[in-house]
Amino acid sequence: MWNEIMVLFKNYIGNGWAAGLFLVSFIYLMFVEKDRVKRIILLYTSAVTVALFFFPLFVRVVFRYLDEETYYRVLWLVPMTAVIAYAGIRFAAGFSGKMLQAAAALLVCAAIVITGDYVYDNPYFGPASNRFHVPQTVALVCDAIIVEGREVRAVFPDEMLPYVRQYTANVCMPYGREMAVERWENDNPLYDAMREEEADCKKIASLAKEQGCHYIILHEARHNREDFEKTGYHYVETAAGYCIYLQDDAYLGLEYPDQ
Repeated sequence: MWNEIMVLFKNYIGNGWAAGLFLVSFIYLMFVEKDRVKRIILLYTSAVTVALFFFPLFVRVVFRYLDEETYYRVLWLVPMTAVIAYAGIRFAAGFSGKMLQAAAALLVCAAIVITGDYVYDNPYFGPASNRFHVPQTVALVCDAIIVEGREVRAVFPDEMLPYVRQYTANVCMPYGREMAVERWENDNPLYDAMREEEADCKKIASLAKEQGCHYIILHEARHNREDFEKTGYHYVETAAGYCIYLQDDAYLGLEYPDQ
């Protein structure tokens, strides 16, 4: 168990720079912060949470309700960002004179930048293209299939899975982001069919109908629209390069023009 906890902890702190900056900030506030409420919120709760994370009895109890992979989220209770930010403010404010305070603030900012990572190096993050912080293609496709006042069920290609439910709760899916996590060993034949390089439209349509999907979303470059003829789904429109197909006998309260 101890080895598993240490692995989770090392994975959580990554390269360790942010954790090191937090530790320095924690120690600094232990000496300079005298306000009792702030000490409780920022320091005592942090210390207790970290201690519990490594406490074997606490670990055994939590493992009864959470899987080992989820246990690292206990560390989310540690207010690392707040501690670092507040310590930086206290440090800069401790100098006399605006020039010295400005220099100290720049030093703190530089420490945060140097110890951090560029977020857009991660393939799962990109500059926001709308207020929902999801790819604009997802927003356009979802807007094309949302029916006001009810839920619809749609199957999406792999690249859209993490964002659909973030954008709207009115669109349900037969599977979600969990399918992309190999270690969870989830299995769904529809997901496998949707991932094939050249889409087998008849197979996808059959599986989608079995799983109650009103819509099928496919990139226009990965299939032939004519292949959907007589599959039980018909073409509705193309949004952001993705073709939208609706189940023939699905009544969603909308009227679509014949295509």
